[in-house]
Amino acid sequence: MNEDDYNRLLARLIGNPEHRADILRDAALSGAEERDLTALAETSDSVWLSAHGAPPLNEDPVAAMLGLIAVPQISLDSKALTRQRKRARLTISELATLLTDRGWNVQTSDVFRWESRSATDVPPALIQAIAMVLQTSPELISAARSREDQFSGVRETALFQELLERWMKALGLSRSMALTALESRMVATVHRGEEPDPEQLLAALDTLVSAVEESQGTESI
Repeated sequence: MNEDDYNRLLARLIGNPEHRADILRDAALSGAEERDLTALAETSDSVWLSAHGAPPLNEDPVAAMLGLIAVPQISLDSKALTRQRKRARLTISELATLLTDRGWNVQTSDVFRWESRSATDVPPALIQAIAMVLQTSPELISAARSREDQFSGVRETALFQELLERWMKALGLSRSMALTALESRMVATVHRGEEPDPEQLLAALDTLVSAVEESQGTESI
């Protein structure tokens, strides 16, 4: 198995725990490869569960399909929202009332927060409704965000680089394989609609790396 295949398979195992046995069976792995990948995936599960408990109810796939769950890739742009609201000659309270009339549970304080602080919890369907009320397009009041944008600040820290080196040493992985595994862990840790908390992400990664080091009898740097 080459490096790219290993990376893709690890990401599938972490992202699809309910199909893990089928994925491993179909992958035609050697015994050592299957043990290593299974250990990585199970350690990832344990760290996530210890930090967050049971999966949140807002991971309902039907709700996600309908655009009712906030996603990190698309967020309401606070400055653009303010600009378009003023263009439509609406006050903050008027916008909240119009959205409530459309069946959304939106308070004046919500709109104020979207414009002044954080709007990352606004789901795509609500962004669409806001655009309709303001008689504009969703693209003009939202911003697309890539995974690179989300985690670039974390990856640039000295602690992340130290964790990456420890991970490589503990499991004998190449740099790219180790980076893929740690990035997958960060994706699993971030809640939908929330800004990634660098300290929380790094703490979760440190717990994961330390657990693997202990199981492998490897001392951390």
